Amino acid sequence: MVTYILIFVNVLIFILIRMGKLDPGYLSSSYHSVFNRKEYYRIITAAFTHVEVLHLFCNMSSLWSVGSFVESAFGSGRMLLIYFVSLILGRIFAMLIRHSNHDDYTESIGASGAICGLLGTYFLVIVYFYGLSAFQTLLRPLASLLILSVLPGVDGTSHFCCMAVGMALTFLLFLI
Repeated sequence: MVTYILIFVNVLIFILIRMGKLDPGYLSSSYHSVFNRKEYYRIITAAFTHVEVLHLFCNMSSLWSVGSFVESAFGSGRMLLIYFVSLILGRIFAMLIRHSNHDDYTESIGASGAICGLLGTYFLVIVYFYGLSAFQTLLRPLASLLILSVLPGVDGTSHFCCMAVGMALTFLLFLI
């Protein structure tokens, strides 16, 4: 149920952006906007911001697939916890990494970071319950993520930071 609500909110915000009712420039996140201008809300709003149909479609289909699995495995509350903690901490870590490379202005949008947090949970659960032999089934999604994350305009740093947070949180809270 929560997965469908997240998808609905993302689609609604996309429609409002396309109608000109919301400006994605005020929703995206960068080190400068979050830390220098103290607009902390942008960490969350950026995750609900998509400006292209393909971007929205890819993220929402991934959210539907991975989110539904995590929600059925852990429940709605825990799924939301993983989603938002992965999103917030992963994006903060990614912005700090970019800042250390003197990149304070790269804007980030989209739900893919939070989805990668859920994907980290998915990977851990599969390996934990089915062993390393099941890891072969995970190679295709991992390879796809790796390829997508190095494309120009894709925030690969956020993807991997959010995935690491999702994995750590899952391990600490649910698998120990």
